Amino acid sequence: MKRSCLLLILLFLYFYGIAQGSGLRLPSVLGDHMVLQQSSLVNIWGWADPGEKVEVNTGWSGTVYTTHADTSGRWMVKVETLEAGGPFDMTITAATSIELTDIMLGEVWVCSGQSNMEWPLSRAQSAMAEIQSANYPEIRLFTVEKRMASVPRDDERGSWQRCTPEAAGDFSAVGYFFGKNLHRELHVPVGLINSSWGGTPSEAWTSREALIETGGFGEQLEGLTQERESELDMIGKSRDSILRVISMQGDFLNPKNRGLSERWMNPSLEDSDWVEATTPVEWSSTPAIGLVEGVVWARKHFSIPEQWLGRPLILELGPIDELDATYFNGRKVGTSLRINDWNKERNYKIPAALVTEKECVVAVRIVNTVAEGGLVGMPGQLKILPEGGDGQAVDLTGLWKYKIAYKFPDLPPMANPKTPTVLYNGMLYPLTNFTIKGAIWYQGEDNVNRAIQYRRIFPAMISDWRRAWDEGDFPFYFVQLAPYTYGTEYAGAELREAQFLTLAKIKNSGMVVTLDIGNPENIHPTNKREVGRRLALWALAKDYNRELVFSGPLFAGQMIEGNQIRVLFDHTGGGLEIKDGPLTHIEIAGNDRSYLPADARIDGNTLVVSHPDIAEPVAVRYGWRNTAEPNLYNKEGLPASSFCSDQWPRITEGKGER
Repeated sequence: MKRSCLLLILLFLYFYGIAQGSGLRLPSVLGDHMVLQQSSLVNIWGWADPGEKVEVNTGWSGTVYTTHADTSGRWMVKVETLEAGGPFDMTITAATSIELTDIMLGEVWVCSGQSNMEWPLSRAQSAMAEIQSANYPEIRLFTVEKRMASVPRDDERGSWQRCTPEAAGDFSAVGYFFGKNLHRELHVPVGLINSSWGGTPSEAWTSREALIETGGFGEQLEGLTQERESELDMIGKSRDSILRVISMQGDFLNPKNRGLSERWMNPSLEDSDWVEATTPVEWSSTPAIGLVEGVVWARKHFSIPEQWLGRPLILELGPIDELDATYFNGRKVGTSLRINDWNKERNYKIPAALVTEKECVVAVRIVNTVAEGGLVGMPGQLKILPEGGDGQAVDLTGLWKYKIAYKFPDLPPMANPKTPTVLYNGMLYPLTNFTIKGAIWYQGEDNVNRAIQYRRIFPAMISDWRRAWDEGDFPFYFVQLAPYTYGTEYAGAELREAQFLTLAKIKNSGMVVTLDIGNPENIHPTNKREVGRRLALWALAKDYNRELVFSGPLFAGQMIEGNQIRVLFDHTGGGLEIKDGPLTHIEIAGNDRSYLPADARIDGNTLVVSHPDIAEPVAVRYGWRNTAEPNLYNKEGLPASSFCSDQWPRITEGKGER
């Protein structure tokens, strides 16, 4: 009943807000501190009263552009920008005026994908040192707030920020390092727009029309209609509020959610029946917990030194996905109640009055609303130490005990960010009037068990974006999946193959290989610096005319020569190189389709592969494992992509069609 009332109130407020929304207005992406694409015709647009005259005065040229709002109140002008520079101001005038300040002209890139693109700089390798130096006034950052929509929306939520240590920590690490490399090499302002959401498939970022053309999603698209848009918008707007009411207060209202009513934070609680999991951990990676959208409690028993008694302590838990209420010896010491803070480290002060015994218990009530959840930091981030620090700390990494208190009821399918087209509508389409140079993309994990289908979806998504922006075949550079222990063997290799095949299908695209900088035990490898650098290599070479090697070796074909196969490559740079001994993860097969580990040697810019028991080889493959970390590079240190020369059936064939 409470939830129904809350939804009705929010729906009323939503429509009331629309009714009050007349007059001159700009989309969120047009604002102070923004970067506009240099030497281009860029769109400036917004809303005014129907028929109203609108003037746009650009500070860099003094030119005044004039138009009139149409019958629905929309207006747009195309404004000519100069070469890189700034800051400039811009004034938009109708019945009222809006002045935008601190505008830069430079290079604008969209950064999108799932969690490895969303992954913030604060959780990347060497984060502290990087954040402290992240003071780049000419790099500007815009993060699109998470939002789902059943039909394309006109506007998004977000604001431009100068790149400072305070702003950089929460921004996409991959996007930041990409932009930093461009700025350093080009010496021009760089604007980065981060529109990403962890745990989402590519079809969520693709338009309804493109998915219909691609096929396979008809059933899932049926419920996404204009008539249901107000419902979805309301759910999206109020998701934090709705789930906070359910999760943080719902224990007292719902007997199924019993953690608070049964006092699970008490140090003396009998928890021998709780499951154990090595922590930090994402719940989905441990069968003891699984992928839970709901409330899960975690407990840790430990001892502190006697000399700490009576002193204030600091409890550090790293990031917690998503909300938490944290207790020390039964007393609440801290909470975080914003879903969007899933990536922020939790540091809570424990008053001296609570530090009375050597034997201690920390209990954390974790609320996860979508996809992954848990204490998701890195080993070493979980610890307790005296306030002020004296060189001592108790490591809290290791076995914790867990118990599920409550699982959320299913929300409508269209309220799930995995639903086809809802993120395109809510987080991407609103940007498509904003003139850009190109896009970078890191995604694929959520499509890994549908790799053959991804061969169609991914190229269709790129083409779809280019149609929506109507700027031609703008550069689109993406990251190939890193090694990880996906549940279905070879599925990760097949997804990497689908990404590789996209290069041939989509002009002006590029792929970064990450086989050497992943972590098979962690789907979120933290070396985002090198990912961003390698993406920047593609852009610098292809779009900014820098003479450099920008890709590792990519499979270009094979030649059968008697009892051996010669493998041909593109992008060999200064030549092929095998690091640290003989080539690993190379296999060869005959007509029986049975692959055996092969011998391989470099011959010029080719690889000669053989096996003494295979007299008539027909196919060769390299790095064809989910967790493969092979060792073939070019002399510039860029790794070769995995590949498979056969055309035999794949294990993900037919998966995902509905």
